Amino acid sequence: MTIKLPKNPMKLRVQVLEEEKSMTFGPGEETSIGGASGNLFFIGMAGAGRRELARLAAEQLGLSYVEAPDPQALAQAAAGSGLSVAVTGEALAGPEQVQAMRASGKVFFVMRDMAHLARDLGDPARIEELAAETARLEPMLMEAAHFIVPVDATAEERIEDVVWKARL
Repeated sequence: MTIKLPKNPMKLRVQVLEEEKSMTFGPGEETSIGGASGNLFFIGMAGAGRRELARLAAEQLGLSYVEAPDPQALAQAAAGSGLSVAVTGEALAGPEQVQAMRASGKVFFVMRDMAHLARDLGDPARIEELAAETARLEPMLMEAAHFIVPVDATAEERIEDVVWKARL
């Protein structure tokens, strides 16, 4: 398999968290990350942009776009193949859902800071509420993620990064 390298040399290293260790993969190394279904799962807080990235990834990689608003829909998506899945926080009820996503495909954590989340949701006064929700969900999101989508990148750079990592 030939992987087209991204223009940005920062993207030549891919960090993957696995139970108390961090591995680095680079070009030319044989590696398999995530399950063999070809599914991509996009997780993150409301307002982080996971739906947009999941749609763009589906278009660019020839996948079907679906949303997983609850554990049952997530289980159905994890059992399928060739899907780009926008996962809501409500779908991640516990470790079973995390394991199902990781076994089925690659999991991308779309991480954003509280100020941007509140602004994008149209309610800057929600920063404290979002901080509490993030504190509750972020450990599970970090455990689930194979990759963290760069927060300081443009939309074009984010999708380029996702497309490249989806082919690992």
